[in-house]
Amino acid sequence: MASKYAKPMEIPAEFPVILRDFTREVLRQQGKVETKEAIYAFGSQYFKDLIANQNEKREFDDSVLSALTPALIKSDEETIKGLIIAAFDEVQQQHGGFVAYEEFKQVLDQVGEQLQMSSIELKTLYAEADESEGGVINCADFIPLAIQALLQLRLNYTRRSARTLSITKRDSGSFFHGMLQDEMESILREIFQRADEKEIGALTRSAFMDAIRDADLGFTRKEVNILMSEAPAAEEDTNMIVYPDFVPICFSVLEETYNHGILDELSDPDWIAQYLTEVFASEDGEGTGRLSTAEIARLFRTADVGLTRLQIIAVMAEAQEDDTGLIEYQTFASRISGMVLALTNVESYHSCSAFLQRYRTTSEYYTVLNMNQHTFEQALSSAFQADDGGDHGMLIRDHVPKAIRSAFPAITDRQLRSILALSEPDQSGKINSNLITRSAFQALQKLQEYDMMVTVS
Repeated sequence: MASKYAKPMEIPAEFPVILRDFTREVLRQQGKVETKEAIYAFGSQYFKDLIANQNEKREFDDSVLSALTPALIKSDEETIKGLIIAAFDEVQQQHGGFVAYEEFKQVLDQVGEQLQMSSIELKTLYAEADESEGGVINCADFIPLAIQALLQLRLNYTRRSARTLSITKRDSGSFFHGMLQDEMESILREIFQRADEKEIGALTRSAFMDAIRDADLGFTRKEVNILMSEAPAAEEDTNMIVYPDFVPICFSVLEETYNHGILDELSDPDWIAQYLTEVFASEDGEGTGRLSTAEIARLFRTADVGLTRLQIIAVMAEAQEDDTGLIEYQTFASRISGMVLALTNVESYHSCSAFLQRYRTTSEYYTVLNMNQHTFEQALSSAFQADDGGDHGMLIRDHVPKAIRSAFPAITDRQLRSILALSEPDQSGKINSNLITRSAFQALQKLQEYDMMVTVS
């Protein structure tokens, strides 16, 4: 009879297998092990050997795991800090705290070797390397950022590894900054060719960096720094960048950094709202909580959130002016945080990539307010000319909404607000209507596309 005080026993799942193997070995010993004492001795030795073999296997597995784990992951915080500081100590002393970019790359490659970092992981450090116009890196600025980046890289090791395994190679339908690869390459070529006045197919590092900072690309500070590390230099002069060689690799570099979790994406609407509020407040010297449309659009371009010029104009559709012509920027930041997230997050675009590619082949995409681009721009230009009084396209800002509505009676308030953000008033309060005419159609295209994304997501 079972005792009510007996403790319930759980039999390990592997016990039946262990018992079966032991029984088989005992049966093999028939005729060799006869006495009870001999059987006990055999059993004792059998299980000692079994445990010893398991320990050896565990030690072997641990040693293999240790060998496969990069030094960066095994190193403690102080070791990482000391390594970075020591690596740049000599070059800092030689050059007064500044180091030329080519020498900087050599030092960084050595750091990567010591910490057993992959080439893609090394881009985490390049992302923090802010190159001056003179092509040098300020070590005092870089070192603290590099240490923080390495510690974050170590912390996210498991998550990054899992991400790399879970994300399959992106197909040609990937979007970055709202652009497909061929669209980005087309814009890059146009920007580079415009900057290349001598038409030699190359730009100085400084001019090249200015070019990839163009607002039509929307690259963030870290993306620019990473792309600068991949810029193909001319063989005869490392200060010259051969931009035709860069155009085909730009998109894939961004794609690789995203797939491996090297660059963090915006993911929290509340953080976006708070951050943008702080950016806007930095120009509100009197603390009124209000700024003009032009001021907010300009500050948006400096916020480094990864929006292109036209995406910012699309977001400005939500910038509602009060009776004084100003915008409550905290309310505005809260209203558009989700929109900013959708326009900057790669997964947001990837989730509706197939739809967007189909949409961009339809007549609807190439139509705004029931007009194609040529008809739209003609109507807008005519309305502005009727109002400028021969002032070469310069209009009083307060007259612009009326002129736009006369051209497009069906225009919505959101569309109107977006168009108004395309030009900033000069000191006399006039705006250049030619700038509006040149970009209004594309701006409203972006706004339409965002609205379609919301519909299908």
